[in-house]
Amino acid sequence: MDPLEAAKEAVRAAREAGAGSADAIGLSFRETRLLVRRGELETSQESETRGVGVRAFREGRTGVSYTTDASPAGLRRAGREAADLAAAASPDEAAGLPAAADRGAPAAIEGIDDEAFDSLTPEEGLRRALAGESAAFAEDRRIVNSQGSSFRASRSTVALAASDGFEASYRKTRFGLEVTVLAEDAGGALQRDGWWTADTALRRLDPAESVGREAARRTVRRLGWRKVETRAVPVVLAPDVAASLAAEVARACCGDALVRGASFLADSLGKPVASPLLTLVDDPGLPGRLGSRPFDGEGARTSRKVLFEAGVLRSFLFDSWSLRKLAREHPERARGGTAGNAARGLGGTTSPGTTNLFVEPGTSNPGDLIAGVGDGFYVRETMGFGVNPVTGDYSKGAAGLWIRDGRLDHAVQEVTIAGDLRAMLLGVDGVADDLEFRAECAAPTIRIARMTVSGS
Repeated sequence: MDPLEAAKEAVRAAREAGAGSADAIGLSFRETRLLVRRGELETSQESETRGVGVRAFREGRTGVSYTTDASPAGLRRAGREAADLAAAASPDEAAGLPAAADRGAPAAIEGIDDEAFDSLTPEEGLRRALAGESAAFAEDRRIVNSQGSSFRASRSTVALAASDGFEASYRKTRFGLEVTVLAEDAGGALQRDGWWTADTALRRLDPAESVGREAARRTVRRLGWRKVETRAVPVVLAPDVAASLAAEVARACCGDALVRGASFLADSLGKPVASPLLTLVDDPGLPGRLGSRPFDGEGARTSRKVLFEAGVLRSFLFDSWSLRKLAREHPERARGGTAGNAARGLGGTTSPGTTNLFVEPGTSNPGDLIAGVGDGFYVRETMGFGVNPVTGDYSKGAAGLWIRDGRLDHAVQEVTIAGDLRAMLLGVDGVADDLEFRAECAAPTIRIARMTVSGS
């Protein structure tokens, strides 16, 4: 059954079972995955999943149900279950569909569904995976093994129907290639690293050979690593790591964190919270980007949100529940806010989330940011979950390259970088011009004036 028709059927069933209002999200997902290792096809998978998730509202009470049974009987059963669960739930004045003002006809977004998905053959995916791995081995003789070169292609169809008349759907494709290899030094020590490319359009993927070569270069660069003594130094974040930091900050800007009192930014709206060099944006309408979508997880209108503008906190991210909740309990935190950032899966209700989150590029060359550091740490990878969104405490395992006299010197591993998110954001003294969208969250190279690097 078509995902939109399935969602409409589930909504009808919920209303017939006593729900005052209801909505349903219908999802259909097709994926092809190929993994090669040492020049041989190791796994090949094709999968297709579908399902419908229903929310039913009865006098301020919410019930949620979902099903992967797309038959008429299965859809009606899911709608009835949601309505029955709502009758037994606790009341919540903030529950309900988005306000009429937050609805609107979704605008089409160009470039997020690639027709090349229909004609893509497994042989083409296999060719790309093999070419990526082969290029990695050819790049450097110290590449001695592979953990795999994988190619993926998927198409998702997202549909949403609501009892207030909202009906819409969109399709999105995603293609990706990832190569992971191992390098060995003269003493027999092994290091692992990799590289990847991903996009909504097959033609925009980086060439497989360039992905493989970069995977090899990054892996070899890890050889001969050393520990460092604990010290406070300038830290330069590679784009992937800077994007991870932006995602951590964005989580503290989400309405559900504000409702729970779990954000160090809760009372900072309109105040300087970061360096004037930092502007942080969430934009769901960008053509051809992986996080783009014409409506959110409950059918609210999406729009560009500037979270930080030249270091000043300008807005938060809301779904309709968190916006209503804050408007009642902490109106100063909801000031000027709009719904439109609801994320949603099949089996639960909504929560605010990001779409295409990015730090706007600066004017510096990334090499100049490194050249301006006499003794410091270029961070290429962070590990762990050491971020407290309530206090702003930040502590993560890290690996990268030590900077000496403005040049990348030697590999560093088994260290921790630590600080306070407030101080880190205010301490940004360089933002490069190398912004590149490789995922839903992106950032250029960023330099922080001082952080604690803990080693041996």
